Amino acid sequence: MPTASPERLRALSSSRWKRLGTRLVAVAIVVAAVVYAFLAFVSIRTNVLWFRSVHVDDVYGTILGAQILLFVVFGGLTALAVAASLVVLIKRRPRLRPDPRRTWRSRFRRYEPRVRIWLIVVVALYLGVHVGTRASNHWQTYVLWRHAQPWHTTDPQFHRDISYYVAVLPFHRMVVSYLSSIVGTCLVVTIVAAYLYGAFRFRPRGPGRRVTRALKMQVSVLLGLFLLLKAASYWLGRYTLTTSNRGPVTGMSYTDTHAVLPARTVLVVVAVLCAALLFANVALNRLRWMVLGVVVLYVASYVLGGLYPSLVYRYREQPSAATLDRITIEHNQAATMAAFGLDHGVTTQSFGSTSSGTTSAAAAQRTAQIRLLDPNELTPTFNVKQELQAYYQFKSTLDIDHYPIQGRDQDVAIAVRELNLAGISRQTWANKHLVYTHGYGVVAAPTDRMDEKTGTPDFINGGLPPQNQIPVDEPRIYFGQNSPPYSIVGQPKGSTKELEFDHPGDGSGTQGAHTTYDGDGGVPIGSRFTRFLYAVKMHDPNIFFSGDVNSGSQLLTVRNPRSRVAKVAPWLTLDGDVYPAVVDGRVQWVVDGYTSSSSYPDSQRVDLRSATTSSLTASGSTAVQPNRSVNYLQNSVKAVVDAYTGQVTLYEWNQANQPDPLLKTWEDAFPGLVKPESDIPHALLPHLRYPQDLFNVQRLLLTQYHVTDPGDFYNGSAFWKVPTDPTVAATNSLNSGGKGGGSPTLPSAYMSLAPTGDGPAVYSLSTPMVTLNYRDLAGFLSVNATPGPDYGKFTLLRFPSGQQFESPAQIQNDIESDNTISKALTLQRGGNSKVVLGNLLTIPLAGKVLYVEPVYTQAQGGDSFPILRHVIAVYGDGQPAFRSTLEQALTQAIANDARAG
Repeated sequence: MPTASPERLRALSSSRWKRLGTRLVAVAIVVAAVVYAFLAFVSIRTNVLWFRSVHVDDVYGTILGAQILLFVVFGGLTALAVAASLVVLIKRRPRLRPDPRRTWRSRFRRYEPRVRIWLIVVVALYLGVHVGTRASNHWQTYVLWRHAQPWHTTDPQFHRDISYYVAVLPFHRMVVSYLSSIVGTCLVVTIVAAYLYGAFRFRPRGPGRRVTRALKMQVSVLLGLFLLLKAASYWLGRYTLTTSNRGPVTGMSYTDTHAVLPARTVLVVVAVLCAALLFANVALNRLRWMVLGVVVLYVASYVLGGLYPSLVYRYREQPSAATLDRITIEHNQAATMAAFGLDHGVTTQSFGSTSSGTTSAAAAQRTAQIRLLDPNELTPTFNVKQELQAYYQFKSTLDIDHYPIQGRDQDVAIAVRELNLAGISRQTWANKHLVYTHGYGVVAAPTDRMDEKTGTPDFINGGLPPQNQIPVDEPRIYFGQNSPPYSIVGQPKGSTKELEFDHPGDGSGTQGAHTTYDGDGGVPIGSRFTRFLYAVKMHDPNIFFSGDVNSGSQLLTVRNPRSRVAKVAPWLTLDGDVYPAVVDGRVQWVVDGYTSSSSYPDSQRVDLRSATTSSLTASGSTAVQPNRSVNYLQNSVKAVVDAYTGQVTLYEWNQANQPDPLLKTWEDAFPGLVKPESDIPHALLPHLRYPQDLFNVQRLLLTQYHVTDPGDFYNGSAFWKVPTDPTVAATNSLNSGGKGGGSPTLPSAYMSLAPTGDGPAVYSLSTPMVTLNYRDLAGFLSVNATPGPDYGKFTLLRFPSGQQFESPAQIQNDIESDNTISKALTLQRGGNSKVVLGNLLTIPLAGKVLYVEPVYTQAQGGDSFPILRHVIAVYGDGQPAFRSTLEQALTQAIANDARAG
């Protein structure tokens, strides 16, 4: 029997290894696809279960449907286009002689026929999945376009409905952008593949063309399509000029109107002609014509799109901007005030025009509930006095609300006693996820009084067992701002086993109480399969293997109220300050939701993060807004999350006074998700308030937009500033031997006060305004924060420019320069104590300005807490008063002003 030669054996062995390698590659691709599909299934299935637990299944169906549609359309187009490009190129590749050299290109061409189909499939699918995934992330853009509602208002330049700019134009631009990306991807793939298959060579040797005829035809078609899409981009770019920042304000400046707009119109024509030239080159088959088409458009875009507008701006607009951009400023002023809800409801008056001229300490306390309890500084006091156990904690900044207490509408600082897993003595998996599952109770104290003996808050809610003047029937907090990432709760019906720790005993030897969650806010995980899915999702196998997880178990996840609302309504921009309200004995978290856009024509763009940053966000007390620009912001939704069940309920807000067309668009996309305002429970309504982030954006705008004359607006001499928080730097200076630091923006304050300084106090959100040099008060802005006929009405007090009213920074300087106060504070700094300066409040009162600042002392050490020791008050032109109680400080401050007068 003949035997094979060694060469034949090596060839057979090599062939087997090659086939094995091909099969391994195929298996690896299949395994990767299966893993990807399984992880996608886990994500989708667990999301379905979560949305079902919140009773909004249709919401996720709409979102998922839009994502799948975008993925299939753009991912499928990409995959088909790339595959078609490769197939056409390979089919028309040149026939090359075998290359004896062992280059990587020669090896590729040698083995490529065996894996050609897999190669095309893998490249096409990879690029398709990549583009499709990116496109699916823009589902909101698609949904906005799909459900766009008319605004019945047009822009002054193109006279198109505002809905076109907010809802339609972004989708058109997205489509053009992705189509351009697909064509560009095909172009790159074609060039790379052409090099590999020898369709073009950098240094041709021997016979053959440097660039084949077929490649020039294919590239000409792709470039022609790309230039057509470029023409569409130029056309749509005409409308984006309504949000241009070239001029002094957002909107179409003189240069945009007279140079950029006509230039882009011309570029549309040039791009179409160049594309026609490239399509014609399929027959002409000339490399020079292909290059010419691209170069002509590039030169035209540089000259018409860049150089010409720059020259017009430099030599025409810039020297005469005050005159040429006057119309731009007028359009911007009107659009900005409308887009941010300031076009009506702002009452401006000169400060002191309604002054009674006289006052007293009692009148001052009637005019405003002056805060002695600084919510930004007194959390440590709440912790020491009311935390009670290491496994409880409070929010770093207390929230301010108002409740009827003893026949009076009382401002209170309120906090929820939440769970702190770090304080658990035994850090086992069962303790962290099965036993310690919730917080317990609500703590509250009036803001305008403190215990005179101890200097601590006068708690009206607190203790365990709880003693509540504000009735709380369900004190358990399963959903809160500091809840654990997830907990497993619940037992089968009829079971008497209570595993969850409820609250500690009463201190008389009684052991802690236990409970079982009987709400429906969790995802049922009694099924083994569901537990397996969540074990994969949460990267925690204990969910699957734990014997304490039973048929009645529920998984509580996404427990932060803000995150919970964001998942139910991801199209909302949410306020950074989420606060609790006790409604009919239950704790409800209130989250303010905004509809927002950056495409409202001519409206001024504002950076959300910088506009809402203050000493609160700097300390991490409230959530930081994303770093993005908006030029439309409306508080059209109030969201409520039940602290026990986790149920999310969204209500329309203020639509009778300020209709929001953008909300109507989202309501059409998610029917039934947002309930009408008439469905808001009567017990909840008093606890809804004007949101702080919106007010901070509006006050920033009003530092400029209180100026109505376009000429004065352009020169900016009458602009104001938002003051810095003087107590931050002063506190640092007092406790660091005079080494102060920078000071963040002064936060706006919730407080019941009379907006004009006379009359009854109403629950308001207010802030002072200062001149450009920060030295003098320029204005005082307040908004009625109480639901009712006057809700959302602004009062803007203008201080006479001929008189000097000291700003918060100047008042703080006067306080620190006072010998009596300085010596007292220095003395209190001695030893193991430090001084904590509370909020410096600005209060209009009887035609003058009252400043009040509580002063706390705090011992050094981890368990110390601030105690109220003194109150500083400054009224009118008087010297600072420094007394032990608010009434004493007010009396002296008013007397000091009388003597100064």
